[in-house]
Amino acid sequence: MTERHIGFEIRTLSNLIHRKINQMVTEEEEALTPHQAWVLNYLIRQGGDQDTIQRDVEKQFSIRRSTASHMLQLMERGGYILRVSVPEDARRKKLVPTQKGMDAYQRMVNRLGRFESILQNGISEDELQQFLRILLIMEKNVM
Repeated sequence: MTERHIGFEIRTLSNLIHRKINQMVTEEEEALTPHQAWVLNYLIRQGGDQDTIQRDVEKQFSIRRSTASHMLQLMERGGYILRVSVPEDARRKKLVPTQKGMDAYQRMVNRLGRFESILQNGISEDELQQFLRILLIMEKNVM
């Protein structure tokens, strides 16, 4: 019997999922790169509870200031976000999705829904629930 490495299989599946999602973004979005789509998703999911600034994006995605700055400038030029001054400190700029950004986000949600359907094709509800239980156990095992 061939030796099986669960970690390797999970890593391979993760890479395939990441690649397919990036491919779908590239095919369906005119000017939004996959990385920009992930940032847009983050900004919208943060909501209005707190101001999100560039430093938050840098920390969330573990990217350098120059990388974040360039990406956000492109997103602003593309009309996906605005940088708005914060009243308490004019030097700080909160990142606010525009209507174009919100529309792109909704397409992303729809795309991920279609992808989930593809991913779960041929798997019964019982199998899916068992798989999710096993994943949670594995997550706890490595924490």
